[in-house]
Amino acid sequence: MSISIMNIDQKATIVSNAEGRDESQASSADLFAKIVYSGKAITSSSVTDYIDAAVIHGLKMNVWRKESGDVSNSATNSSATLGMDEIEFTLPCSDVDITAIETIANGQMVDIIFTKTGNITGHSVKIETFNFEKAQIVSTFFFIQTAVTPSITIRFKAKKIEITRFDYKEGKPAGQKVYVVDFVTNTSK
Repeated sequence: MSISIMNIDQKATIVSNAEGRDESQASSADLFAKIVYSGKAITSSSVTDYIDAAVIHGLKMNVWRKESGDVSNSATNSSATLGMDEIEFTLPCSDVDITAIETIANGQMVDIIFTKTGNITGHSVKIETFNFEKAQIVSTFFFIQTAVTPSITIRFKAKKIEITRFDYKEGKPAGQKVYVVDFVTNTSK
């Protein structure tokens, strides 16, 4: 197992204030994670429209199709088996850290929704969501150091992912595209 920790500028890690970024003419997207445990959001922030989600530092996901390794087969992917590695994300320490350990200890499920926002008509405009129902947190890694915001890296396994991409035209909503992959039934649509 390998864990990578990135050193992120403290001015960019937790504060999600569009005015500060716009003054410096930055246009990077924000990432949020909403974790629902026993029907209640355990994440929070002071960002308008995302008070039940936490600002996260980053996210790693990998969806793949299993291949047989038979190079003589004419199909590029010779197996129909879909898979997904453990998903990993990092956020500032909060009450989430204790609850994450509790769910690991008790083998309980959570729902996790990632939202990517961008600067279309404001920084809180949804660009993409990744919805994981009945996910299982499998590990937590704490990074605590003097003069650095303490963080927790959470890794979880998902049974299903629903990805929604939101389209905009001239700053106004112009539809969305949804794709679902179910790793239990090995189906996608």
